[in-house]
Amino acid sequence: MAHPLEDPRLDWELLRSYHFDEAFFRDAVERLRAGTLSEATAVISGKIERVNEVVDVHFQGPEVGPIRSSGEAALREGRIAVVVLNGGMATRFGGVVKGVVEVYDGASFLALKAADVRAAALRYGKPVPLVLMNSFATHEATMAHAAAHRNFGLAEGEFYTFQQSISVRLNPDTSLFIGDDGRPSYHAPGHGDFFSSLRGSGVLSALRARGVEEVLFSNVDNLGATVDPVIIGHHLQLGRPMTAEVTEKRKNSAGVWDKGGAPARVDGRLQLVEGFRFPKDFPQEMLPDFSTNNMLFNLAAIDRPLDLERHVVKKTVDGRPALQLESITCEASGLWGAEGPLLPLSLLRVPRDGPNGRFFPVKEPPDLEEMRPILRERLKPR
Repeated sequence: MAHPLEDPRLDWELLRSYHFDEAFFRDAVERLRAGTLSEATAVISGKIERVNEVVDVHFQGPEVGPIRSSGEAALREGRIAVVVLNGGMATRFGGVVKGVVEVYDGASFLALKAADVRAAALRYGKPVPLVLMNSFATHEATMAHAAAHRNFGLAEGEFYTFQQSISVRLNPDTSLFIGDDGRPSYHAPGHGDFFSSLRGSGVLSALRARGVEEVLFSNVDNLGATVDPVIIGHHLQLGRPMTAEVTEKRKNSAGVWDKGGAPARVDGRLQLVEGFRFPKDFPQEMLPDFSTNNMLFNLAAIDRPLDLERHVVKKTVDGRPALQLESITCEASGLWGAEGPLLPLSLLRVPRDGPNGRFFPVKEPPDLEEMRPILRERLKPR
């Protein structure tokens, strides 16, 4: 069978402009054909144990003072930036780029993210740069929206964008997937390319040059991930290059547990494990927390190659099965070298609800209808 990259219908100008990793893709196809890369190989085979080293975050009380002060000092010194994941395929919101959708009072998700960093800058006297990671599916609409809103009131040097990479879908037999429109089907490969894309774009260097040392990272739809000195202070005082916010796992009305990554020890190693990597029969009640996908990273620690595995994910596209290769940012916590973890991990247990709630995901339009009054209350000035 011919290699899928030899198909003349591929748009190499598009692929190269969005940093397609040809060497990785060729290797992955060989592994798929050899059976050493598959959905099954993503499933963890090691011993999975509960994590006990989770710090409960409180926002009031005498013990909070020094922690808050540490975070406030970092904000006053301009050491903090915010990174928003604004990539993906813009499919779950009816084909509209989610970041530009109005949440309330004419303000979009992106406008509200920008309002949060502007409020922090006003409070602490130093800019908190806003950085957007776009994809080929979200970039054009995002930039038009930003231009129409004058970069959300952010000055030059306070607003950055960079583009994540791109990949192509395959048929289950590893031939190139062709959509009903007769063209190859392109996709954003998860968000684990955050590290390489931030670094390769030059934005990481630009942030470090202006004195930024730590970034707060979150999904565009989670408006609870606000700039909070208590969260930043915990990250700084724990002193590790990667901090993840986790929260209480719950069942929905149908009795189904929250889906997503969760902190665990795998063969004794502390890490965040993405949901699809747990065995199907794994008892989810054994792990009481799951990842909000709010994280903090030290820029110096991620200013180097961090190569995440891309896992095989099955999708249905145009009514047919397709394979995608995706990586997830949280799995950087599982990268190990000769001396131990490349990004030692701290875990913060944060409230998901209430005035300090940190987890308000909006994945589909009905979620927004339900969440709109809750977000208005959560984000009101205090």
